[in-house]
Amino acid sequence: MKFALLIILVLALLVIFTIPISHADSRSLVIVNFNYQVDRGAQDYFQQVLSYAVSHNDPVIIVMNTPGGYLTNGFAIVNYTTAAEKSISVTTYVPSGNMAASAGSYIALSSDYVYMGNSSFIGPSEPYIIGGTSLEQQHVTNASLAFMDSLAEAHGWNQSAVYEMVEHNVAYTSQNASRIGLITGISDNLSAVIQKLGYQGLPQIQFNENTVQQLESFLSNSTVADFLILIGAVAILLDIYHGSIALSVAGVVALALGFWGVTLISFQPIAVLFMVLGIALIFLEIKLGHGLAVVGGVILVIAGGLIMMIGVGYSSPTNPVLNGTNYAFIALEATVVPIGAVYLIALRKKVMSAPVKIGPQLIIGKKGKAVTEIGPQKKGVVNVSSEEWSATSSEMIEKGDDVEVLDYKEGVVAVKKIS
Repeated sequence: MKFALLIILVLALLVIFTIPISHADSRSLVIVNFNYQVDRGAQDYFQQVLSYAVSHNDPVIIVMNTPGGYLTNGFAIVNYTTAAEKSISVTTYVPSGNMAASAGSYIALSSDYVYMGNSSFIGPSEPYIIGGTSLEQQHVTNASLAFMDSLAEAHGWNQSAVYEMVEHNVAYTSQNASRIGLITGISDNLSAVIQKLGYQGLPQIQFNENTVQQLESFLSNSTVADFLILIGAVAILLDIYHGSIALSVAGVVALALGFWGVTLISFQPIAVLFMVLGIALIFLEIKLGHGLAVVGGVILVIAGGLIMMIGVGYSSPTNPVLNGTNYAFIALEATVVPIGAVYLIALRKKVMSAPVKIGPQLIIGKKGKAVTEIGPQKKGVVNVSSEEWSATSSEMIEKGDDVEVLDYKEGVVAVKKIS
């Protein structure tokens, strides 16, 4: 009996000790490929990946190369990272020739470990508020400095260097950052970093932004959102005169995507009001027809897009508001929309001057059947083109006879009998 109890105890101990070993073997190394701007798409990307890593107890390495981006999205990613570090280890690696600029520097320094390759750099980190006053700029700078200082204090980074990054927009090479204690160390390849961290035995899981997150990144640009809203409204208006469905469908999709983009940006509410009023003016062109309503509407929508930039925080002027993408869409608005407006005016004149293609007059010459008797002194009913009409005739027509419409006047058709 004692021997049996001993066997049961040994088996129980084996089961207990094999549980953590089995769990350890099931862990993976999560590689977050972050070769994107910091925006709403990147924020959702980090939230998804870090949630996965925490739920599976997997360590994370962020392989970073970012110019920065929106301040609010960068701070949200930092909060996701610091929250995840309560359960798992997060490391940032900036490969040779890459950068952790602007908002990327905040994200990197929120990690437990930071490694950089030669010829890489980190910073600058001074925030930049579009259209903000000097007081607003100083307010955001002070808040960002306190935020970065708390990250340095919690992770043991050089606080003086962090101050220079935020207050004076200083960037550090990997060599300088390592020398002053701003990062953990230097490594020219990811494999060496994995070995230093002791993760070489773990299978790797690679993550990249999915299609929805990439679409969010594309739409979370005020110029892109403004362009889509403008093109969508003009497309629907054109389709009213074209009489097709393709432009209307494309216009509705463009409007939906444009307003989705607006919700992804920290914008001034007045910007949306300008856009809505602009769209209303564009559709008012249906009634007016002289082109001024379209011009006014286009101006209001573009103004709304510009106002949308005001008050939006960026992590640094290294990622400017007006980059190549913005200039491209502004150029499109300046060329495509005026051409569309001129085309709309010409199309409307053509449609308004064209002969009527619908109406009761089109029934003249059509053939049908008598529903009742019709005579010179007896008004009756005929069915023509699947509709019933009051009818008169100069001859006697019996019910069921074939008839032809000779004339139409004030809701009554004149018919004759067809042999």
